[in-house]
Amino acid sequence: MSGTGWDEARRIAWTAGATRPLATETVRVEAGDGRRLATAVRARVDLPTVDVSAMDGWAVAGDGPWVLAGTVSMGARPGERLEPGFARAITTGAAVPDGATAVLRSEHGTIRGGPTGLLRAAVPSLVAGRDIRRRGEELRRGEPLVAAGARLTPPRLALAAAGGHDTLDVLEQPTVGLVITGDEVVASGVPRPGTVRDAFGPSMPALLARLGARTTTSRVADRADVLVELFRGGRPHIFVTTGGTAGGRGDHLRAAVLAEGGSIEFAGVAMRPGHPVCFARTSAGIPVLGLPGNPLAAFACLLSFIPPWLDGASGRPLAALAEVTAPELPRREHERVLTPFEWRDGAPEPSRWRGPSMLRGLADADGMLVSPAGDGRVALLPAPWRSPALTA
Repeated sequence: MSGTGWDEARRIAWTAGATRPLATETVRVEAGDGRRLATAVRARVDLPTVDVSAMDGWAVAGDGPWVLAGTVSMGARPGERLEPGFARAITTGAAVPDGATAVLRSEHGTIRGGPTGLLRAAVPSLVAGRDIRRRGEELRRGEPLVAAGARLTPPRLALAAAGGHDTLDVLEQPTVGLVITGDEVVASGVPRPGTVRDAFGPSMPALLARLGARTTTSRVADRADVLVELFRGGRPHIFVTTGGTAGGRGDHLRAAVLAEGGSIEFAGVAMRPGHPVCFARTSAGIPVLGLPGNPLAAFACLLSFIPPWLDGASGRPLAALAEVTAPELPRREHERVLTPFEWRDGAPEPSRWRGPSMLRGLADADGMLVSPAGDGRVALLPAPWRSPALTA
């Protein structure tokens, strides 16, 4: 039996997130980078808040020449209404006085008779409204600035601040309880024969952080009772385990979930690498994503199922995957085949390092290709380390 379909497994992961949505919290604007908005940000003011000058020069009223009548500086009130035939020196960003018909740039005007003399234009004609940014030109009060569910970025934070916001309502940052199993796994140094170096501890917290999650890491022995205790006492938003997902004598994940009182959502997915992946829930309803122990298989499963879970937990629909043409890929009749790739001259080039235990092809990958998708087109799982799926 080939196991649960890959697309169906992604929907199951999304549903697990949707049934336990993330809570909302309020943060200062300057602390919002990378967070997901819980509610849309709307402008609290017009932007600009008043008509402002787009250039250094003079605010002028009517036709020239103009009599000079004071100065308007940034942050200062523009003064009394400007009558036809008069001008007021103005700096970029300063409020334009009522009555002004345009701003004459400093390089386009000359003054005769000293600071209170006459200003004359050095250009043939001055178009009404020239170099004036009108109130509300960029946005109006109440207008949406950033949509709910969007990932906050420095430019979006700048827009929110310009729109009058000191704080923002964001989704709480999801927490992942990463559980690294394997008596043969060593955490440091050169592994001796019969052991392997832990590749997940140094890498998966960083990968999950790029997806917007915080991680706590536990290293445990290959024993079901240890996992049972961990599932009973832990309260992350999701557990992610490595290894022990198959049905062999040393594989304890499924038995531990059931012994703790949890349930198995799927055990085995029609995908290569990563077929032994497991998705479960503890007795408290906390999802458990059990990754295979082989590195490439584990990364393939994490990229397949954590983003859908995050979509669901964040109140977003399951994101549709882009498709590309890549006809020279291995195919299996009822299974999805995931292959690391790099972009070469605008086309995806599959890596030759495709074995489930291989990391070499993933190290420089731009993502993973997922075949088959029909007619020579394959789905694309983007690599968060290349182009974070964080700005949507």
